[in-house]
Amino acid sequence: MRGVMILQSKYVMVGNIRTHYLEAGSGEPLVLLHSGEYGGSAQNSWENNIEELSKHFHVYALDMIGYGYTDKLFSFDDAHALRLNHIRDFLNVMCIEEASFIGNSLGGGMILSVAAQEQPIWPIKKIITISGGGPNNPAGHDILNNYDCTKEYMQKILDILFYDEKWKSGEYLDQRYESSIIPGAWETASAARLKSPVGQEKERVLPNYGNVEVPVLICAGDYDTLKFPDYAEKLNSSLSNSNVKMFEKCSHSAHIEYAEQFNELALEFLLK
Repeated sequence: MRGVMILQSKYVMVGNIRTHYLEAGSGEPLVLLHSGEYGGSAQNSWENNIEELSKHFHVYALDMIGYGYTDKLFSFDDAHALRLNHIRDFLNVMCIEEASFIGNSLGGGMILSVAAQEQPIWPIKKIITISGGGPNNPAGHDILNNYDCTKEYMQKILDILFYDEKWKSGEYLDQRYESSIIPGAWETASAARLKSPVGQEKERVLPNYGNVEVPVLICAGDYDTLKFPDYAEKLNSSLSNSNVKMFEKCSHSAHIEYAEQFNELALEFLLK
């Protein structure tokens, strides 16, 4: 242990995008990327992980474009590229030359997609993906796409994201709900889910995970209905240097439902 954690909430201009992030610890950089559901943010995703991780790493947990307290922007041309380039530019502003990355859901998928590039635009050392990457199960996503900014509907979303009932009400429900109604948050998240009745929908092509050269730890939940049951094993088989940890009685957010166990596992993987 390196002393008491000092967690700082900060803002930085990344190009013309005012970007909010949480920072703690010292040492090698570790970047945390949250999920993409309504109410997603660095605080809501990583509040139970940063303290332990920051005992060994310089942790940066940023609110991605459109989420938390970062500016609310969206690109109808290529929203994926907008997010990737924003994080690339954030790393440059922070003078981060190499980092390990942990991502949940959307965040994990983004990290793997960059690592699969022939010339990755982020300097990635190691990856932990939590229910991120690979194909999604369309049957589980309908509830995530029709949020009406009520606590009752947010509870339905949390019912998909978590197995344990304690995360579906009370303080955490309030926290996610408040994050989801920050001005512009609903509009940005909803724009990503729009489908034109006349336009041709872009075909989603999975990255070539065979290009990923860095070590990857895949974390999955055995009750995750947003992923296919064989998600983790199929993703593992497509990577050349990876392992799987399956969390029992767990859904889409293992780092929250089993924070202590996840933190130990993450540090073991990142420090070896």
